[in-house]
This record gives sequence, C-alpha cells and structure tokens, in this order.
Amino acid sequence: MANLKQARRNWRRRIVAVLALTTATGWLTVGGLYAATPLVIEQSGIAFLPKTVTIKEGDTVTFLNSDVFGHNVYSDSDGGEFDIGLQSTGAEVPVTFENAGRFTLYCRIHPRMRAVVIVTD
Repeated sequence: MANLKQARRNWRRRIVAVLALTTATGWLTVGGLYAATPLVIEQSGIAFLPKTVTIKEGDTVTFLNSDVFGHNVYSDSDGGEFDIGLQSTGAEVPVTFENAGRFTLYCRIHPRMRAVVIVTD
C-alpha cells in the first residue's frame, strides 16, 4: 500500500511539472529555467515543491495540495500578505502576486514547511 501511495505521489509530481511547463500564458523563471505560467507550487511530503520560484508582478501561483492531509498556505511578508485557509487534499488555490518583493510562504499546520516567491517588476 505504501508503494502505491508513493507511486501516486510521483505521478502527481510529474503531471504538475508537465502542466507548469506546457501552459502558455506568460513567462517566469523557475530555478534558472523558463516555464509558462500559471506556476504550480505543490504541497507534497510535508514540503513545498519547488521551494523557490521567481515570477513577475501580476503573475499567479497555484497551490496544489497533493498530500493526503490538509495544508494551509500563507505569507505575512510586507506587500504580499495572504492566507488561503485550510486546503483539502487535491485542492488547487490560485494566488496573484501584485507587488515586487521576496515573500516567504508558510503552512500553519506544518510550521517547518517554507518556500519563497520572488516577484520582480
């Protein structure tokens, strides 16, 4: 059963990566590579994947919960405050970043989960 769960998790990660790379509505930088928006940050294995992304002002990041339990994504960074509330398994929540800056993301349920969104103008 554990192998089946891991296989499903790996399959979801591959689909998210393909979708992030093939959906063409603009360009952004992800770890030095260019991908099409909307960008997806996945919550899987009690971690954000990827951990750092760079986008432009006005771009949207979709948060996908691929874990078997709920998560919460929020940022209290100046100019980029948001809180999506409890996010159930499989839920996708888009967040648009309007201001340039460096925004740290957290999960209220799992305080060690962290990611960074860098927004350029």
